[in-house]
Amino acid sequence: MNKLKVINATQYSLQLLTALLLLYFTINSDTPERAIIPILLICVWTLGFTQRRITRRRVNRLRKNDSKDILHEG
Repeated sequence: MNKLKVINATQYSLQLLTALLLLYFTINSDTPERAIIPILLICVWTLGFTQRRITRRRVNRLRKNDSKDILHEG
């Protein structure tokens, strides 16, 4: 596993843990209706993590094809 993957996985794990703790404390607080905030954070961070994975795979696939323009979509 290369360094970028390790950094991305660690960052996502810490963000997920933070959002889950925020969700837990929000549900146990006096205002559980605010639980939508950590739920949205979890969704956004998951989408960002998935987007980075797809982009990284696409770039790696294009590099393997020995393409001169690795950022070309198509």
